[in-house]
Amino acid sequence: MKSYSDVIKYLDSFVNYERTGFDASCRKFDLSKLRRALDVLGNPEKSFRTVHVTGTKGKGSVCTFISYILKESGYKAGLFTSPHLISPRERIQINNNMISEEDLSLSAGVIKKYIDESKEEKFSFFELYFLIAMIYFKNKGVDFAVLEVGLGGRCDATNVVDSEISVITPISYDHMDVLGEEIEKIAGEKAAIIKKTNKACFTSPQRPGVMEVIERKCKEEGVALKVVGKDILFENVHYMDKETIFDVTGLKETYKNCTISMVGKFQVTNSTLGIGVCEALIDDKGREEAIKKAIYEAFIPGRLELISRSPSILIDGAQNEESARKLKYSVEHYFKYDRLILLLGASKGKDIKGICKELVPIADEVVITRAQNERAADPSIIRGFVREKPAHVTGDVKEALGVALTKARKNDLILATGSFFVIGEIRKLILK
Repeated sequence: MKSYSDVIKYLDSFVNYERTGFDASCRKFDLSKLRRALDVLGNPEKSFRTVHVTGTKGKGSVCTFISYILKESGYKAGLFTSPHLISPRERIQINNNMISEEDLSLSAGVIKKYIDESKEEKFSFFELYFLIAMIYFKNKGVDFAVLEVGLGGRCDATNVVDSEISVITPISYDHMDVLGEEIEKIAGEKAAIIKKTNKACFTSPQRPGVMEVIERKCKEEGVALKVVGKDILFENVHYMDKETIFDVTGLKETYKNCTISMVGKFQVTNSTLGIGVCEALIDDKGREEAIKKAIYEAFIPGRLELISRSPSILIDGAQNEESARKLKYSVEHYFKYDRLILLLGASKGKDIKGICKELVPIADEVVITRAQNERAADPSIIRGFVREKPAHVTGDVKEALGVALTKARKNDLILATGSFFVIGEIRKLILK
């Protein structure tokens, strides 16, 4: 591979389930091949301390808060997340800086050599990036790695790592074809990241059936469970125009007037969860100052992100009814506008009916589109769930954005949501 573009072409040649869709079972996700690879590569995953994060909504945000706090506390913090919005380099970061083209190429070269020599081993796009991250983090000497699960937990590539802390964000219905139809089954797949190596498991508030699964798994593994709303508390929440201020009572001390530069109660929960995790990881010295500065500076692209004004364009991923309901609440309570134009595209297998049920009623007009990948749902199928509102069906994201901008006036809000692939394309179009 002579250039960075050659490296990307090589990595893109492997099956990418994020784009093609997942199989009806996760039996294809063979963790033993990853363990074999890591053994040959010198077990890079054992050279740093690990925080492992799963859930349905908020995983990326919680990972970001944790990595920012660790960095501000003087540690070198690796971050592995997915999907990316614009560049695949977003998936692998140290201290909030993306992996360089050179380092990605070097680490990918090591993986290619292993694959060429092993011959029989077959890896996916996600598994390759995970292995690249492990090599990169070891070579750069990170103190911690914060790993976001790609799908579920039990069969996810990241679950080959024995983490120090496991974290579970709110669990709801998603990927039912792979994880199961029942919420308790989905919870069981995700709770499989809880292991005897954990000092503790931290979780957001969960519905009763889900919490019972998590509690049972923690008891089986002998792991202490810490819950936001019970062991870690937030209160006195004040929502400003672009900030949210609140107090946190953590496991070790109280933090007054914490501020995050984003809105939404769910981000208060996410940041509180991140604070609790980091209390269990970092030394006491200077912790309060580091935590407050870190959560204020934390930036999460594509999560209630306002990328343009006049008209305002807001992007956020909403891939099931529950996440769409939270997005609806945030839009209605934290943003001012005359008319709302909903720009919507979803992936196959997602809860399109539930998303439309929550978001279409608050829209004045709807623009329906599809991202440039195989998982994109046919816009005509989405159109079937849009009733009693003017709807415009488009062939691609660029066309949809053009239609939305034509319809919008200065004080209107364009809400682009659904698939992360859709908002990634919009972000690229607007910010380039």
